[in-house]
Amino acid sequence: MTTRTEPGPGIDALSMADVYTPAYTEQIERARHEASLLFARVAMTHLFAEGPAAYHPDAEPPAGAMARQPFYFRKKLLDYLADRGELIINGDTCRPTPELAARARMSEEQFLGPGVTGSPTMEVIKYFESVVGGVLCGRDGLVLLEEAYGAEETQRLWHHLMVDAGPKRAPSKLAARALDLRLRSGEPTVVFEGGAGIGATLREALTIEGFRERTAHLASYGFTDVSRSLMQQARRTFTAELPELVERMHFDRVDLDDLDAYDDVPYLQDEAADLVIYESVLYDVANLHQVLSHSRRILKPGGWLVFTFGSRGRPGQFFPFEFFQSTLHSFYRAELDPPRRVNPGYLTMAEWTASLESAGFGRFRVLPDAADHDKWPYGGIVAERP
Repeated sequence: MTTRTEPGPGIDALSMADVYTPAYTEQIERARHEASLLFARVAMTHLFAEGPAAYHPDAEPPAGAMARQPFYFRKKLLDYLADRGELIINGDTCRPTPELAARARMSEEQFLGPGVTGSPTMEVIKYFESVVGGVLCGRDGLVLLEEAYGAEETQRLWHHLMVDAGPKRAPSKLAARALDLRLRSGEPTVVFEGGAGIGATLREALTIEGFRERTAHLASYGFTDVSRSLMQQARRTFTAELPELVERMHFDRVDLDDLDAYDDVPYLQDEAADLVIYESVLYDVANLHQVLSHSRRILKPGGWLVFTFGSRGRPGQFFPFEFFQSTLHSFYRAELDPPRRVNPGYLTMAEWTASLESAGFGRFRVLPDAADHDKWPYGGIVAERP
């Protein structure tokens, strides 16, 4: 006689209702408010210092990531200002409204209010503000930061924006909860996390009650990144914080654009993994369709693909949450593939839907609901392999 194992919770059981709250909305709106001061200063310093600027919103982008980066950065900033009604546009040129110019001259105390200080995220973004001139000349933002402030300080800034910033906690919570939900089945579980960085998903999961005990169900955790230094840092962290799991973790350098090349890595074989996680990384791949298709191949039937993102929306609402990534060359590596992928960097919901369906993921959940993406731009998708 065989005993039938009841299935574990499905993707419909995943909830983020306690994350997307009025308090979270306030964090998002504060970030937008602070960004409006920083972007006014950037615009007046780098775009309008010598008078009106050229504005061709429908211009074709150049080829190649390095050439695209200054083109798109400038375009996104102008689109942001235009969407907010802060440009006076005459044909192919534009100039700032008096209100925009006046805001750029305000001190932070004048703008935020007496006795009010900027958030920690605002303080970090000011470092990026200081290198915008180089970005507009085609240089990479992280390289510029390392040259100006050193590798250690740049690592601190990166850690804050990718892990600690209040608005960014929502994607990490989503990925962590999906991992925890999968473990609740009690079945041996194989996980592949691509672009795992310094381990935001696992760090967040450790804050979930009972997660540490449920890691007993992890048969194998493939913790991968292309950066050896990030993986070394993560290994040290988890050796100290989660020693009982480290012996089942595999720290491998993996290029997501070449997943079929790793025929010697067990968790990347056909139907090898129960869960594939990409926490804030899919925007950085060159061939999204190939990565999604290979991820489907890796998953067992019924396995889950979990990935998080910032969802592209109105420029006036969205650009504050793409500003940091927009300074990086890697953000523009994408092989555009309309209608599956029209934009380098973050995608619209229509692009995500077309991409998932084309890769064979017919059933998926979007959190938060797509109707709320302008209000809450950070979230993710849990897709199930049939």
